[in-house]
Amino acid sequence: MNEDITFFATRYALGRRTGAVGMVVDYLKKHWTEISERTQEQIQKEIKEAIRTERAGMDCDIENWKEILELK
Repeated sequence: MNEDITFFATRYALGRRTGAVGMVVDYLKKHWTEISERTQEQIQKEIKEAIRTERAGMDCDIENWKEILELK
């Protein structure tokens, strides 16, 4: 797994209204333990900010992103 590509894919998918959101969220959930704590924290920080500023996509996308916020 390339952690940088994973991070870039997350940034790309944030705010999209396509199947990319579900694909990225599924990938993150499957590989979360392989991602460094620093990158996990940055991903969750950017998701929180996107939700707070209403840039995280549609309601169904936000629900997907919230699954990542629950990961430890």
